[in-house]
Amino acid sequence: MDVGIKHILMLGLSMMVVLTLVFTVPGEKGLLQTIKLKKELAVLRTQNLQMKKENQMLAQEAGLLKESLPYIEHVITREMNMVRPGDTIVIIKKKK
Repeated sequence: MDVGIKHILMLGLSMMVVLTLVFTVPGEKGLLQTIKLKKELAVLRTQNLQMKKENQMLAQEAGLLKESLPYIEHVITREMNMVRPGDTIVIIKKKK
């Protein structure tokens, strides 16, 4: 094969590779955007799983608050700093 024809074929092949890369790597549907979106999807799936677990815990607590008087008393005493009749209050003062 003639050296000139080989040179033209190599140049044509190089142009095709460059054009393919130019039109497939960047852009809205390009390779870089696809990689970025896959990473973002993985993060969103992890967040979704965490939220599902949190929702299950909140649903369980809501059920306890609707049905369990001992749990309601526990929440009231813990979160509102209230005491039940008959409880003993102990105050500990720190030394200076």
